[in-house]
Amino acid sequence: MFREHAKLFNRLQFVADMLITCAAFPLAFWSRLHLSKVLPADLDSLLNPVLLPIQQYLWIVVLATICWAAAASSLGLYRISMRRSSWGKVRIALESSIIVWLFLGFLSFALKLDLSRPLIALFISYQAAVIAISRMLIAVRRRHLAHSSKHCRNILIIGTMAKARKMGGLISRYSDWGLRILGYIDVNGSPPGEMSDVLGTVADLPQIIENNIVDEIIFVGDRPSLDLLDKILELCKEQGIRTRVAADFFPTKVTNLSMEFLENVPVITFSPAPEHGFSLLIKRFLDAVISAVLLAVLLPFFVIIGLLVKLTSKGPIIYRQTRCGLYGRKFTLYKIRSMREGAEDVLWEIKHLNEMDGPVFKMRNDPRVTPLGRFLRKSSIDEWPQFWNVLKGDMSLVGPRAPLPDEVKEYTRWQRRRLSVKPGITCLWQVSGRNEIDFHEWMKLDLHYIDNWSLSLDFKILLRTFPVVLFGKGAR
Repeated sequence: MFREHAKLFNRLQFVADMLITCAAFPLAFWSRLHLSKVLPADLDSLLNPVLLPIQQYLWIVVLATICWAAAASSLGLYRISMRRSSWGKVRIALESSIIVWLFLGFLSFALKLDLSRPLIALFISYQAAVIAISRMLIAVRRRHLAHSSKHCRNILIIGTMAKARKMGGLISRYSDWGLRILGYIDVNGSPPGEMSDVLGTVADLPQIIENNIVDEIIFVGDRPSLDLLDKILELCKEQGIRTRVAADFFPTKVTNLSMEFLENVPVITFSPAPEHGFSLLIKRFLDAVISAVLLAVLLPFFVIIGLLVKLTSKGPIIYRQTRCGLYGRKFTLYKIRSMREGAEDVLWEIKHLNEMDGPVFKMRNDPRVTPLGRFLRKSSIDEWPQFWNVLKGDMSLVGPRAPLPDEVKEYTRWQRRRLSVKPGITCLWQVSGRNEIDFHEWMKLDLHYIDNWSLSLDFKILLRTFPVVLFGKGAR
């Protein structure tokens, strides 16, 4: 609701945090120099054989600043959420500093860098302490301003029904930001009655504005009361008062509503899943980097496995199949062939033995699978070529499994929503039992993933995938 104000506040805090991080290093370097004068020579030499000039450490400052910003952002420190507690923000800042400390320590060990351990410890300690103290001071200052009538933003709510009261309750949660409910305005023309916070009707609005300090007006009405909106907007424009309209009269039970502009035309967007533009960009970057690295590392194994597939059965090494991707876009999925040649042509002969409900065919002892193919499937090695699909952008590392076009044709309407994200190599279904889960529950797991998606959820699924693949749980 007050997104622009929160974005500006977050940007200022981000700049301040970056400046603090950069300033912490010279202070740490100065402290380390004076520490050398206090410590015995042999102990000082043990801690750091050579303390280089400060300009030699500039790359550490740049790397640490970038690492801290990435960690803090991924943990949600700069997420536009005004309800996060001050202690919660301090905790995230401290956790981000610990991540930077561990990263620099690992880097020093892996690359055998001659870094001063006391210098790094002092740097991270100063940076974490100053950021934590600054954020606590900001919180105290903000609370002080919130209790000052001079700095409060007085909000008048048009409406007295349950939705208007709910809006007032939501605004009251942000009293620390200086938001204060001045009162309510009745839209039905009835007298205030026993409710002392009802200041009058819409007809009384000019006089109410004249007799009170009103910073903003929020219209929280229903569809019949929308006829009053033109009159209210005209009055507020004359008075120079900002006006907001609560758009909760739209059906939003299963969608997320947002407002954006196409040039000067306001557009209301209903999205079936939360929008995470920057996080999705990071997800795509990680998909491309990880898949490229894995393809390079696994190349020798591809050659060996390819030879084994060719020697043990007739047919191509790589199996190609048309699957449905984002919003039903068709693409070619690659797998190491685990079935005998022509397996799809004889599917009709064993289709009655399907062990999975719904349109998906799954069979524990599928006679079309080769002996080597059983091992490849159980260990998920047959899916390695899908890293190429990820690198191309058809798939992601984590996401709902890519379905066949014939399966999609049999989806019910609510099941088609699983196509609203890119398919993945692994997913909640894979780490929750795979073929041991029925089709209906499988679809519900995919929708749960979509509704609750975050980078941290992807990371958790990837971690849970390793033991599932190692022990072949649920594989057929």
